[in-house]
Amino acid sequence: MSEETRDKRQASLFAQIDGEERETRQPQDERDVQNEDEGIVTIQEQIENRINEFRDEIGSRVNNVFIAANKLSSNVRQALDLETDPGLLEEPDYGDIICVHRIGFEHYGVYVGDDKVIHYDIDPNDHYKICVHQAPMAEFLNGSLVYSICEFPKLYGRPTEEVPFSEFRKKFAHPETARTLWDVLKISNYHLYTPEETVIRARERIGETSYNLLTNNCEHFAIWCKTGISESHQIQDVLNAMAETRRQIREGIQEGLEAAADFADDVKKRMEEREKKQTEKGTNLV
Repeated sequence: MSEETRDKRQASLFAQIDGEERETRQPQDERDVQNEDEGIVTIQEQIENRINEFRDEIGSRVNNVFIAANKLSSNVRQALDLETDPGLLEEPDYGDIICVHRIGFEHYGVYVGDDKVIHYDIDPNDHYKICVHQAPMAEFLNGSLVYSICEFPKLYGRPTEEVPFSEFRKKFAHPETARTLWDVLKISNYHLYTPEETVIRARERIGETSYNLLTNNCEHFAIWCKTGISESHQIQDVLNAMAETRRQIREGIQEGLEAAADFADDVKKRMEEREKKQTEKGTNLV
């Protein structure tokens, strides 16, 4: 065998061995990357699980406190004859908007039958996240003993889009005119959905997590399901009270400034009169 032929065979053999090593090494590299990705996912899952465990622990404790507080408040309200006797409660109908008094506020939901309510609240079955979900009546009551059924005026019309007034107001060069037009639009577009439509609208939003106390709370949700209008009378009352407080503060400051100015003028006049008298007295002595 010639030296040239031997060199070619050796080169071919080396190439074959190198190719086999590459084929062996490439899957191993892919497995390493896959294992690394799985490790990252595992760490993320562990972090998420720990967060959920923490939410569950804190949420259950806080919720138990609220249940006890709401039950106590309900008993006190009944003792003061501010609530209906639980034995006299009217059974809600399918699609009714119901309301329960909780500590500091009223909570709203859509009754969907079989002792179930769809509402915007913390969900004990989903790590106490605030979302739209279906819950038993006991969870909706949250310790309170009674609920009330909301009644809506029998006015019909074309439903409005869900546009918060805060966003509607931004479209005007003179925002103070927006409130009047907003009220007119609400009246003209007010629509009362049937019980079946109300429940369908509520179910379509199950899972939503974009809760906002001012623009998208439980009352916004429930009223929108029934009328197509997103509003919260509770929040509006708070905002009106805040506006009235600001007005009174401004008026109080203005009155204080005016009183201070009058006092300063009075002091100035007295000083001028005193200087005048002293001047006249000095002139008389000369």
